[in-house]
Amino acid sequence: MAKRKYRNGISLFGYSVFHPINLLLIANVFVYIMQLLAGGTGILEYYFALTPSRVFQGYYWQIFSYGFLHEAYGIPFAHLFFNMYVFVMFGGLICKYIPSWKFTVIYVAAVLMGGISVILAPVFVQILGIHYPMDLLHTTTLGASGGVTGILVLFGILFPETEVFLIFFRMRARYAAWIFVGGGFIADIVSVYYFHSPFVVSNSCHLGGAIGAILVAPWILKDGFLNSGKIFLKKTAQKNSPSKPKVLSLEEDWDSQTKKNRELLNELAQSITYSEKKIFLTPLQQTNVNLCPPPTFQPKDPFCLRCEWFPNCALRKLNTDQESDFGRI
Repeated sequence: MAKRKYRNGISLFGYSVFHPINLLLIANVFVYIMQLLAGGTGILEYYFALTPSRVFQGYYWQIFSYGFLHEAYGIPFAHLFFNMYVFVMFGGLICKYIPSWKFTVIYVAAVLMGGISVILAPVFVQILGIHYPMDLLHTTTLGASGGVTGILVLFGILFPETEVFLIFFRMRARYAAWIFVGGGFIADIVSVYYFHSPFVVSNSCHLGGAIGAILVAPWILKDGFLNSGKIFLKKTAQKNSPSKPKVLSLEEDWDSQTKKNRELLNELAQSITYSEKKIFLTPLQQTNVNLCPPPTFQPKDPFCLRCEWFPNCALRKLNTDQESDFGRI
């Protein structure tokens, strides 16, 4: 399991402020503030948001830079907030299990593939002869949702059976990103058919982000790369060198953690009083943890059983149950 290294100093969402999750979050917020300070002139959007016609004129950086801008003139902060909320929520869980550089590579790949898909969309519309009520060649796309969709795909790869709530529906993580993308296309079709106007989101960007993650993630997460801090591993070993401890694959690591947590549950089941359970759990507590919300803790849930912070959640639930029992007396 990838262990997080904590530094003394400022932390945010359980990670160092210099962790890629927080750096990307800060970058998006900073650019959004710059957009607001621009006062609606659209200068940042002109040069850095993604417009296919401008990319064809040489603004190639827009394929990536669009992922740091958000809608600043509609509902205040809504576009930025929802993208960053999903990014931090799922990204924070993912980075407990994989190195941060791998998370960053997959996110960047999703953003780039989302941008490429936006550029290709008007080409496909032209080739297929689709009469779409919007000039996609000159339409501007901005927002981190391409990369965020890639993070949803990555979460589904790592935790396929975990249930998540997305757009007010409960679903397995393996399907979440694709339901989100498919729902966007359906909404677009309905909007065009009934209102003769396209939907407000860039479905091509979301689809591209999902494709980018699904293409890159299996390669970068494969055995031999998973727990390594280096992309290129040395294949030669020195003679008579001491044997190195075996590096567990992701599945083996999860199985090991699940076994430990099941043993912990068995020990708790044998304890009768709250005090006995607290005495058992207290030495197992870890510091600087980023726990999930209390209602999401389910001891039998596969995701919870894989978590190294299971004892922290168990003690928190124990304290809550004890307070509830005292309240009934």
